[in-house]
Amino acid sequence: MDAVTEVAQALRRYLRLHPQACDTATGIAAWWPLPRPAGGTLQVVQQALAALVASGEMQCTVGPDGQAVYRAAAPGQVHEQVEPEGS
Repeated sequence: MDAVTEVAQALRRYLRLHPQACDTATGIAAWWPLPRPAGGTLQVVQQALAALVASGEMQCTVGPDGQAVYRAAAPGQVHEQVEPEGS
């Protein structure tokens, strides 16, 4: 299993336990329980987040400060896919 898939699975598990959790990619890489060391890199986390947003499992919103924040998508709810700057 590659690092991106491994991190995506860890994010799914975490969100099942903490469905209200939300954070930036940097915060997720630093503080959420993810496989280490390869899976902990910001680039791998960003790739896993992009895959989960594309599949509709997570949503990304960009706040007024320009920070992209990720959270679990509500079941049955359609979210606009927002690409953070620099992606």
